Amino acid sequence: MDQYQDRVSIFWKGNEQFFQRTIEFVTGIDLSGNSLSDGIPEELTHLHGLRFFNLSRNNLSGSIPEKIGVLKLLESLDLSLNELSGVIPQSISDLSSLSTLNLSSNRLWSRIPTGSQLQTLVDPSIYSNNVGLCGCPLNIKCSEGSWSAPMSQNREELAGLFYSVILGIVFGYWLWFGALIFLGSWRFSFFRFIDRSGTKPMQKILYISCTEK
Repeated sequence: MDQYQDRVSIFWKGNEQFFQRTIEFVTGIDLSGNSLSDGIPEELTHLHGLRFFNLSRNNLSGSIPEKIGVLKLLESLDLSLNELSGVIPQSISDLSSLSTLNLSSNRLWSRIPTGSQLQTLVDPSIYSNNVGLCGCPLNIKCSEGSWSAPMSQNREELAGLFYSVILGIVFGYWLWFGALIFLGSWRFSFFRFIDRSGTKPMQKILYISCTEK
């Protein structure tokens, strides 16, 4: 396996310039429906010749790359049905060739960027099923709270923290008493400690009562 990896590394280094020049001619990427996870690599914005980009129906998280606007030739962008969060980068309005856009069914929030080619993309379904988005073409006005993460997302985080604390308490409780049940030495030490803790105060009380008499 190591020899195979070494050969691949040598092959890549020997043809690095060729691959870099070839990448410039990539015009389309379709990785839809592949159960991809993690974030969208920032390196994809180096594909300046890209015209069609489809990552829909995956499990992608994180945010949309800030430099998405450098893909000047991009005509179609589909990032729908993922777990993307955060704001839509303002640079997306720099995609002057964009004619098809789909960012629906994610966790995006804040105001939808405007300007340039985005002014022609007026179908609300482009941004549907994103609870925190507001502005045109959605019929949702942006308020001061629209600039922060949506309340539903905060509630989910608080609920997760609450359940984690409860599970930690329950686990610690059963771990401690389980040790007392199954480990005889622990059980003996624990009850001896309880016995001593109760005996000393009683001795002091008896001593005080005797001296007062």
